[in-house]
Amino acid sequence: MNQTVFKKETEKGMVTVIALMILVVLTLLGIMATRNATTDIRVAANEVSYKRSFYIAEAGMSREALEVGRGNYAVTNINTPTILASVTNGTPSGSLPGDCVGGVHVFGGVTYDFTLRYLGYFFPPTGYSIIHFSRYDYRIDAKIPTDNVQVAGRYYKIGPKASH
Repeated sequence: MNQTVFKKETEKGMVTVIALMILVVLTLLGIMATRNATTDIRVAANEVSYKRSFYIAEAGMSREALEVGRGNYAVTNINTPTILASVTNGTPSGSLPGDCVGGVHVFGGVTYDFTLRYLGYFFPPTGYSIIHFSRYDYRIDAKIPTDNVQVAGRYYKIGPKASH
């Protein structure tokens, strides 16, 4: 049972070379996956900050709309559009209604800037008598300056007919 095994001299060390190539490819894939994950984590952290600022600005806008609905921002001349109140960089243009911290409105521990404009009166929406009612429009811009997030909304109140 003598068998002769023939070996090709050209195949010496070929397994080692192929194994090294596979290891290099796997290492490069691992490095790319790590970089991709790191970038995703940074993007997610920024997104959380901006979402929080957006929600605070939106809540601030709704809070000022609530104060308008309660009648806490007086309109002295219904025929003239005007700025009723504003807060810029944490400094109010006058006294603000409701609960204030340091003279300004705060939500979630964050001070938001806002501008409240009275836009004038218009025809009321469907379902209200044009003879007896008017629609009084307001625009509220709320802003979180640290993240440069701004939200704007238009609100209206229905009230007695405006006289010219």
